[in-house]
Amino acid sequence: MRGANWTVRKSSSLAPGSRCARAGRLGGGAATTTSSSSVFISSQKAASSSSARHRAPGRATRDGLVVARSPAVGRAARARRTIAGPRRGGIVSWWVPTIGQATTPWLLRRESGDRSSRESRPAAAAMRGAGQRLGRRWWNKAFMALGVVCVVMLFREFIPMPSMVRPTLWIRYEAMSSPHETSAIKCPRWDGSPGGGGRIEEPLGPWRPPRESRAYLYAAVASTSEAERTLSHFVDYYVGQLGIPAAQVMMTIQSVSESNPVVGSIRRRLEAAGVHYDVWIGTFSSETKAWHRDRVADAALDPDDWLIIADVDEFHQFPGGTDVAAFLARVEASGANYVTAAWEDRVAEDGELRRVVELDPARRAETSLEAQFPLRCSMTQWTLPDSGLLRLVLPRAESGKVAASKAFLRVHRSAHKIRTRSYLAALLRLSRGWPRRWAAPPIASRHYKWIAGLAAYLDRRVRTYDKCGMLWSYESASINAHLEAHGGKICVACGALACRYAAPRERRRVAVVTTVWDEHVDGVSITMNRVARFLHASDDTEVLVVTPHDPAVAQPVVDVAEVPKLPLASLPVFALVGRNDYVVGMPLGTAQKAALVDYAPDLFHLVSPDMLGYSARAYARRTNTCTLCSYHTQIDRYVRFYTQKHGLLDKLKPRIAVQKLFADFYGGCDVVAVPNQAIATKLVTKMAVEPRKIGYFPRGVNTTQYNPRRRNETWRATVLDARPSDTVVLWAARLVKEKGAALFADTIKTLFKNASYADRLDRPALLDAVRVLVVGAGPEQDAMRKALPHRITYFIGHASGPLLWCAYASADIYFFPSHTEAFPNTLLEAQASGLAVLAPGYSVNRALVVNGSGFLVDEHAGPLEFADGLFELIVNASRRRAVADSALRVASARTWSAAFAELRACYDRCAAITRQRRAAAQPAA
Repeated sequence: MRGANWTVRKSSSLAPGSRCARAGRLGGGAATTTSSSSVFISSQKAASSSSARHRAPGRATRDGLVVARSPAVGRAARARRTIAGPRRGGIVSWWVPTIGQATTPWLLRRESGDRSSRESRPAAAAMRGAGQRLGRRWWNKAFMALGVVCVVMLFREFIPMPSMVRPTLWIRYEAMSSPHETSAIKCPRWDGSPGGGGRIEEPLGPWRPPRESRAYLYAAVASTSEAERTLSHFVDYYVGQLGIPAAQVMMTIQSVSESNPVVGSIRRRLEAAGVHYDVWIGTFSSETKAWHRDRVADAALDPDDWLIIADVDEFHQFPGGTDVAAFLARVEASGANYVTAAWEDRVAEDGELRRVVELDPARRAETSLEAQFPLRCSMTQWTLPDSGLLRLVLPRAESGKVAASKAFLRVHRSAHKIRTRSYLAALLRLSRGWPRRWAAPPIASRHYKWIAGLAAYLDRRVRTYDKCGMLWSYESASINAHLEAHGGKICVACGALACRYAAPRERRRVAVVTTVWDEHVDGVSITMNRVARFLHASDDTEVLVVTPHDPAVAQPVVDVAEVPKLPLASLPVFALVGRNDYVVGMPLGTAQKAALVDYAPDLFHLVSPDMLGYSARAYARRTNTCTLCSYHTQIDRYVRFYTQKHGLLDKLKPRIAVQKLFADFYGGCDVVAVPNQAIATKLVTKMAVEPRKIGYFPRGVNTTQYNPRRRNETWRATVLDARPSDTVVLWAARLVKEKGAALFADTIKTLFKNASYADRLDRPALLDAVRVLVVGAGPEQDAMRKALPHRITYFIGHASGPLLWCAYASADIYFFPSHTEAFPNTLLEAQASGLAVLAPGYSVNRALVVNGSGFLVDEHAGPLEFADGLFELIVNASRRRAVADSALRVASARTWSAAFAELRACYDRCAAITRQRRAAAQPAA
């Protein structure tokens, strides 16, 4: 060692003439007699076991050798240990002696001081040695036991066998109907031995292809009716369209039974097309297929020939279309020797596992596989285990495969990569070169796997793997479990699959990112449900909804199952401010980003300025995609309802903080869709949003659902105990603070407890003919029940559909004292139902309630002012009817078709921005 001086003394156990005794060097150092830098060997008697305990500190004896550094170096070591602390007694000291005493003949350790200091502390050395031995004795055993446990756990996690994987999915899988009998399964072998689970028949003899080109094709086809019909498309594509000579195509027909009639039919088809084939009778696995493929290629091809690998349901889209040989020559010229393909899973429009229609050349447009299976989906993420390290090692759906390779390379049994043996052969110079993938992006491979008969095939595959002790196929079992859960269909509405129409159908793709969707009911979720349904029903638009999942909600409360949804994790942050009925979405994760890459949206529609919205906006920027942000809620107005009870939060001026957050979020969007001019003015003047970014997305109302004709006097009498002449005051909204629930209750109490109102009536009993109807649910329900008069108040909870429409039309006055709405949808629904509206006259309501279509009081009015307005509408029936008639005329002009036309105009602007950005990002020609 350089920079360290060592003193080496030999014990009597070393003979004077031994090799070690004669050595004049130790570790490259010269033997001299200098005291400070010398290395010398001297002889001494072996110490007894008793004297060994009192040996000077800093010495260690092993096989008679004592090694210590010289005093000069010892002082430096002491100084270092004074700073760094003691080096002994740690985990290394517990483990190293145990391993070293068993396997190491030399024990070297550095001395902690010079010889004089060592010899003066024998008692300390003895105590320290005893303590170390005691620690080693117990701690070594404890840590060794812990190490054994850890190794066993890691072994079980990383080396999963079928019996270990079963608990996660096997219970669901065994419950499926029509299982195959495992007694008929013969475990496959791939060594060609007799009785190895398969027999190879060669009716046409060995494959001896001609040399018309250097591109050859090997494929496997199952002996099923679906595979037979797909075969017509396969041969037409590879032989007819890509130009591979039929004689240079080799196919293996796989059949479990010798008596399968489909085998004969497939043989006749292949012979008519001039394609060579052989037949594998028995169990056929991916490993046996790889073994057989390599065997065929070695016998028939030269090492530098190209072998295209495809199953009968795989259609590789080679660049250049009809000249595959020219493409492969270009790949070879680049120095590459294999090409990969990315899956493009093709699914029927409704997700059904349909029977394949055989190709009819006269009706190619209708009978082509592209027409039969128009959807392109990503089928990899949902076939993985739910969690754990099993995701790293279990067989699962891959994102692509090796489409073509030189014949000297060995492709993995799953055909998803090159085998390790090819790399080892290249390293040992036993092959023609190192595996090099084509540097260009992978080509596409259309995968028509999702057809009739898939479930039965995968069922047998899983049971074969289990019976034969092979690594269990989680992918196959996951697919069958998915099919069972969705009625035997692929869930094309599941956002994780990112299903969309493939070319040539041109459709605009919209990704809606929203915190509220189908697990909570409020104005935002109702509006976005309506938007998504409208987009989904459009012929020129596709939609994918990205939304968090609330673990507290077992089932969605709104049925929008037809719209594709991509769920992600959530965070219940609203619980911090007294609202535990909402969650906030976490930022986009890896799975969501992968699905968005497959979906390739033309624009993002962002709904909420939260973590999810910010992460989606950042992702859109990275992908040169336009963001449209719609404004729904004036959170800055109602944040005070939840922070005023928290003194510290209230002192931080949360309203200003929220406005700054909104300014940052909406200011970074490309288009901001607002419901009315009042909100546009607020964003421009208070939040510095550029006026050019403003677009309009007003709201509408369905006048078929909300109209006076749904008034039901029988329902009024039964539920509300109301006569036709009685006046019903309606509340229809969530029972939360920001909607003005407390102000509503205080106004009703004021109306009935203030004696002046009764004194002003000619008929004091008129107030007794008032009923209060509360429709909705929420955290303020108990407080409203206590505050409102029990005799005349009726709570019917959350309502939707015909019940909600009837409740609106059966009332007379709609009283909604909220100041926080960006667009009060319930107010518009009340107008369409023919009700007289009473509301505060702040900017949004003034924009909506026009031409006498409502009764507006001062924006800052309290319970007394609202009670005056309510009293006027109750006692003045003629004015109430005039206000209701005006409201009907105004609401009839506010339709959803007009609102969606405005939204589509915003989408058009955003899509144009996306096209401009992506065109600018393209490299110059």
